[in-house]
Amino acid sequence: MPEDVQMNDSEPQHAASPPAASAAAAAPAPSTLHHLKEILSVIEAGSLSKEVRRISRAVRLTISLRRRLAARDVSAFLAFALPASSDAYARLAALVPKEDDTEMDVDAAAQATQISIKHGLPEIEIYCYLLILIFLIDQKKFDEVHLSLLDC
Repeated sequence: MPEDVQMNDSEPQHAASPPAASAAAAAPAPSTLHHLKEILSVIEAGSLSKEVRRISRAVRLTISLRRRLAARDVSAFLAFALPASSDAYARLAALVPKEDDTEMDVDAAAQATQISIKHGLPEIEIYCYLLILIFLIDQKKFDEVHLSLLDC
């Protein structure tokens, strides 16, 4: 009987090790985009329930995430959050620098096609503007920040 207990203890350790390693290897690339999508759901919930504390939480989460923002994550998030035919998407997508990585373009396109219904809340659009402003300021692209504020 104790041998069964020892075997059960040892099996989960071996079984848990490979998924943890694979999750750690796969986590860095999609984690920022995943966090942005979670922030989007917090904003949606706060907007629909009219709870200001959730919007405040979304802003705090964004500030903690800002150092990890990359152009590919921001463009994929814009494609996820805004309809491609909207004026806001056209303005904001033009401000994000393009990367030559074709693999990332495929990922962004796949993310955009997975969701058939785009978010139409004005709070989402405002958050996208805020995210782009934070991203451009962190990239020290002050001229683009100034121009984007004039367009609004």
